[in-house]
Amino acid sequence: MIGKKREYPKEIMILEAIVRRFPPDDFRKAEFEKKLYRKRAGYKGEKTLDYYLEQIDHSEMVILYDLRIPINSTHFQLDTLIITPYFLLIIDSKNYAGTLIFLPEFNQLIRVQNDIEEVFPDPILQTKIQASQLKAFLKKHHITPPPIENLVAISNSQAIIKNPTNDKEVSYRVFRSANVAFKIPPFYQKHTQSHLSKNEMKKIARHLIKAHEPLVPDPKSMNLPFDKIVKGGQCPACEAFGMDYRQGKWTCFSCGHKTADVHIQALRDYFLIYGPSITSKQFREFMKVRSPSTAKRLLSSMNLTFDGTTKGRTYFPGKSFFD
Repeated sequence: MIGKKREYPKEIMILEAIVRRFPPDDFRKAEFEKKLYRKRAGYKGEKTLDYYLEQIDHSEMVILYDLRIPINSTHFQLDTLIITPYFLLIIDSKNYAGTLIFLPEFNQLIRVQNDIEEVFPDPILQTKIQASQLKAFLKKHHITPPPIENLVAISNSQAIIKNPTNDKEVSYRVFRSANVAFKIPPFYQKHTQSHLSKNEMKKIARHLIKAHEPLVPDPKSMNLPFDKIVKGGQCPACEAFGMDYRQGKWTCFSCGHKTADVHIQALRDYFLIYGPSITSKQFREFMKVRSPSTAKRLLSSMNLTFDGTTKGRTYFPGKSFFD
């Protein structure tokens, strides 16, 4: 069973809003675009592994995706955790392109792409550290840890994987995501003693899900020049900003396209960049709507919660507003 699904990361949503509304002539836009590209690639790699995991038998396992667990003054993250009666399995997904050269002697992964060498932390070592942190978490909650195994999935099918020292652990731990159904059975052969009942498996899952603290970056910490953020609705046809609202429709100044709900995506951008609240006055300024009654009607039409009286009301996104 899937105990915790993988959700679209809030960090990516924030970066998408920033890139969408950052002026093209600002030098920092390229930095945000590069970071967004990396985050999307990582998420795509995780979803690729998820796709192949969905094809295996889940009847005797609990799968938890995307955990971020507090430990001491920091957090440890688990891309994928599989709980079985015999062992726990951590799988870390990497979606690197190019040639990947594993050098475990120096705890390094070297990526060569377009004749440029980059050094990355050893993902095998990363999963070992995660296993140690998970073991400490379980002990803290008075759970005797079963054996914990670790794997590294390479999700980019075009990546070239090299193990120049013929290291046995690299050969054993590193695999392509499409091969996951054949990497798990050997662990059942290795660990034949049952350590967890179904209730104990669910107990571990509950503790981890309860402890999970999703990463929610604070855009204010990025020192964004908020006065430069592009205001108004974005046309879904030509992607130009600036739409006029009349008679229940938004009309694009650039191409003339008309639509009814462009304010919804714009308000999502606002919440992601400016924070989780907005007043009617702020909405009018952001959407370039002159009429207070029109602004109130648009705000009332969306899945928002609110606080305060009609005059001083503050609106917040509802539970499913970002779905």
